[in-house]
Amino acid sequence: MNPTRGKRRAAIYCRISQDRGGAGLGIARQEEDCRALCARIGWHVVTVYPDNDVSAYSGAPRPQWRQLLEAIDRGEVDAIAVWHVDRLTRSPRELEDVIDLADRRGIELATVSGEIDLATPTGRMIARMLGAAARHEAEHKAERQKRQRRQAAEAGRVSGGGKRPFGYQDDHLTVHEEEAVIIREGARRVLANESLSSVCRDWQERGIVSPAGKPWKPSGLRRMLASARISGRREHTPRGSWEGTRPLLGEIVADAVWPAIISQEDSDRLRKVLSDPARRRHVEGETKRSYLLSGILQCAKPREDGTPCGWGLTGRPRSGVPRYVCPNTPGTDACAGTATNAGRTDDHVRDMVLAALASPGFTARLRTQDDTGDDLYDEIRADEQELEELAEDMGERRITRKEWMVARQPIADRLARNRVKLGQVSSTAVITSFVGTFEDMRARWERMNNSQRRAVVKACVRSVDVRPADPRKRWDPDRFVFDWIA
Repeated sequence: MNPTRGKRRAAIYCRISQDRGGAGLGIARQEEDCRALCARIGWHVVTVYPDNDVSAYSGAPRPQWRQLLEAIDRGEVDAIAVWHVDRLTRSPRELEDVIDLADRRGIELATVSGEIDLATPTGRMIARMLGAAARHEAEHKAERQKRQRRQAAEAGRVSGGGKRPFGYQDDHLTVHEEEAVIIREGARRVLANESLSSVCRDWQERGIVSPAGKPWKPSGLRRMLASARISGRREHTPRGSWEGTRPLLGEIVADAVWPAIISQEDSDRLRKVLSDPARRRHVEGETKRSYLLSGILQCAKPREDGTPCGWGLTGRPRSGVPRYVCPNTPGTDACAGTATNAGRTDDHVRDMVLAALASPGFTARLRTQDDTGDDLYDEIRADEQELEELAEDMGERRITRKEWMVARQPIADRLARNRVKLGQVSSTAVITSFVGTFEDMRARWERMNNSQRRAVVKACVRSVDVRPADPRKRWDPDRFVFDWIA
């Protein structure tokens, strides 16, 4: 005779929201207590559904919970054993689903912490009260944790747990000197307009990997360089302020307790450059570009009204020969009337740029333009300090909220404008390490990839107009008109 015949087929559901050690000990203890409960009341345990390190309050998917519901719908389970009602759910809505299951399927519920009979109005009331209390506790806990994270950020302290950040030792505080050198190099190259993909390819060839031991990807490099951490500052992004992918930039709330690897000035510039949507679109498609001057060359063929076309030339080969052309793209204003040999054009622009950089006057003018960033940074810091003082005045009730809002707005507007300007003055940083004699620069140029060469060109030239070709000349360098930055 089957000893389980006639017994309730019980499923044990176990869940803990955090398993910091990863050992599953909380799950094991719940299962042990639930098995003892089933043995006492004469239920036969058919399966166990453990959701380890999954919060019911957060709304995160609970795969084992879903499987349990499916088993109930298939008629494979007659009863559920849990340690406490809040292990099932901390959502009143989901609790109602459990009560509905009890109605439709005759499911019984047993808890280690006390008897609950979902078949009676009193049992349901108790379950709902326990569920509401659990929800209340979870919301208060979440609020306390949120406030604790904010306070830790404002105090500049290290956030708890997590992987070792690149550039710092395992304690998250001590600078890893070898990696710090790499971070400074990456910051300098990106501020010089080199692409993230180019930096990642170079680092991969040199065997430079992330703390996880994996090659750098543009998305990871972007997030690391945009982090305020490497400038010795603490930023905070409230978890409730975003869904899906964590935003690139958080709010900088304090100076951190760890030392900086790069200056705050360079960090502000990086954050501005890397959060620019235009650069983001460019980065996503940059691996497809094999032409050095795409977007820098502009069509200067006159239209019927005498104005130049102004459309950016793109790389398009003809009969296997690389060329730059004004594209024949339907729905655009491109005239499709200008083309030039890519190889000879690249060489001509290279020689013109190197000749300009060999001129002390030209490089001096470039550096003078870049120096304006120091003044902007001082203005930004002064405005940030003024906003902090205003907030303190309102917190101490020396001014009203209305007075704070009126005084704050012009400062905030000025701050936003200056931050935009700050991101525009850093492209000439590439010149510092590149400038030398014409021969030296030519040798460096040959060792560069196209992204690095493009950074040099864009540090010197806003654009190059390409006029229509003279049919009497095989090659006409005079058709290229440079708009020099300095």
